[in-house]
Amino acid sequence: MAKRLLSVKNIDELLNHYRNERRRLNFQLDQVKSAIADLKAQRGDVEGDAGADGDAGEARAATKRGPGRPRKHPVAATKKPGKPGRPKKRERKERPLNEWDNAVIEAIQKTGRLMPKEELLTHVSAWAAKHKPQLSHAEVEAFLTRTLQKLSGKKKMLGTHHSGLRRGYHYGLREWFFQSSGKLRKQHYDRLVLQPEEEHEMA
Repeated sequence: MAKRLLSVKNIDELLNHYRNERRRLNFQLDQVKSAIADLKAQRGDVEGDAGADGDAGEARAATKRGPGRPRKHPVAATKKPGKPGRPKKRERKERPLNEWDNAVIEAIQKTGRLMPKEELLTHVSAWAAKHKPQLSHAEVEAFLTRTLQKLSGKKKMLGTHHSGLRRGYHYGLREWFFQSSGKLRKQHYDRLVLQPEEEHEMA
């Protein structure tokens, strides 16, 4: 039986039909590949088996970011190198005690008592008359005030006790006080020696 030949018009119609069918199938294939890539991403399969079916088009589909697609892998989202971070804050070195600090601490150590500022001023003034004769009484008192604030504050070398019978504090060595509360330990109460006028007020 002789094979029937198609006309040019029929051939063109068939070609258009098959071409449309191929585009439809390719579109469906892309949809399937995209769905597979999304499912792999949700499962945590970060290796991306792009060559499993021998088609490089699946790898291209896996890289597309469709609607609702999870974020990229954290490794790919890292910051670009080259930008320096915030420099670390340089730690200050602990400064040694100066001569004023030592004069105050030595006065308390020699007496073995808690001392108010007025009494410490007497000791420090005697020290300054020998080592800092150019300073006035007001300047010596200003140095003492700053030293007491430093030693009882950030240096934590001295503790403070308020007797309630006079203005201001009595200053003593830090080991005479509780580290947690800063209160004077009971075994060191005898180091608090009140002046006669203070004892009179207490009576």
